[in-house]
Amino acid sequence: MVQPLRLGKDGRLFDPTVRESIARLGGDRDAEPLEAFAALRLAAQRVHTAMERWTESHGLSESRLRVLMALYFSPGRRRPLGELAEVLGVVPRTVTDLVDVLERDGLIRRIHDTADRRSIHAQLTDAGAERVKAIRRDAVSQQTAFFASFDQGQLADLRHLCLLLVRQLNQSQGDS
Repeated sequence: MVQPLRLGKDGRLFDPTVRESIARLGGDRDAEPLEAFAALRLAAQRVHTAMERWTESHGLSESRLRVLMALYFSPGRRRPLGELAEVLGVVPRTVTDLVDVLERDGLIRRIHDTADRRSIHAQLTDAGAERVKAIRRDAVSQQTAFFASFDQGQLADLRHLCLLLVRQLNQSQGDS
């Protein structure tokens, strides 16, 4: 059974199971970053699960929706497959698999680049564009609902802390 979150003496939430595990492992000295990491992972997992359920209610996976959205906001609603993989941060093979399913469903089509016949583009079909439009109407309310109990300051702090972490990870991995 999962223990409920508790409020610490500092007025901030913590997960007692994580705190106890860290203490048992002798990590008291590093407890704050370890607890923060565990909280971040838990939040990411819950957001991912909620988004998967939501996208499934629209007949898609989160990954397939990301492909559709990337194409929807691209010039001509198309992109080369390699560029699409880069934009989505996945390997080309993953994009190929996603495109196969979306093409089978009639939401995108593969087309050859007129300037370079070796280059294959994914292009959103009219049906794909209509699906994205329908989903976008619901997306804003779904995503903002995650933060319904947050005030403006908390939202700004959350955004700032997440982006600080992204910057730190980019720097430590040599990315920009």
